[in-house]
Amino acid sequence: MKTLFFGSKLIPMTEESVIEISKWEYEKPFDVYSFNGRANSYLMDKSIWGKELFCLSKENKVLGQVSCQFEGNDLWVGWSLAPELCGCGNGTAFVERCVEELKIIKNYTGKILLRVVAWNQRAIKAYQNAGFVYVETIQDEVAYSNHTEDFLVMELTN
Repeated sequence: MKTLFFGSKLIPMTEESVIEISKWEYEKPFDVYSFNGRANSYLMDKSIWGKELFCLSKENKVLGQVSCQFEGNDLWVGWSLAPELCGCGNGTAFVERCVEELKIIKNYTGKILLRVVAWNQRAIKAYQNAGFVYVETIQDEVAYSNHTEDFLVMELTN
């Protein structure tokens, strides 16, 4: 699976990539992450393209979407793998490639954290395989849903 992401690069969002990503729909129960039909002002904010928002691209194909924000000295990350690549064993290689690229782009060697909804065992397994470990459980809103869930906070250990 690593070959799928070999040669891929994180590049700033573009209007074309945002249009493509905004059409993404995931199967149930992962449809809470679907972009299609949901207003997403963060994704559409051109002022953060290439600063906080990137797409993982290879040969003009968008493989995933990546966001990152600093909170103090910590880098918080979030990402979405293209729906057609989900559930096929691509998650760990995707996460590893995104982390590798973010470290280069942000020139960052510090703490990297993420949060993941507690029921998403598929993502949790990919994160664990990529070197993330559980830190704590928090309550937070599923993006743009007005629905609160338990989320695991995870930290990269390698």
